[in-house]
Amino acid sequence: LRWALATGVAPVLIVSALAQGVRGLAKVGGAPRGARGAALAKELGMPPWKIERVQKQLRGWSGDGVARALTAVAEADEQVKGGAADPAYALEKTVAQIVAARN
Repeated sequence: LRWALATGVAPVLIVSALAQGVRGLAKVGGAPRGARGAALAKELGMPPWKIERVQKQLRGWSGDGVARALTAVAEADEQVKGGAADPAYALEKTVAQIVAARN
């Protein structure tokens, strides 16, 4: 995070990347339990390799934890788009909240 900010990556882009990752967790985590392979990929609009990767990332996450992470990212989005005096602090706080949301 600090490297990205130091090299000039816009905070909005960092929040976007965090949001994409957490949304992936929510999509795959909320998928029907019996769905597999091509049917699951079609339903989620994700390639099978991405689903497999996200399924591995889901280990250690609860549904409530993913929901808390989504909330943290939504708040960060608002903060970096003008709601916070220091977007870098808002991003660091968000990363800490996401880490804390994981079981």
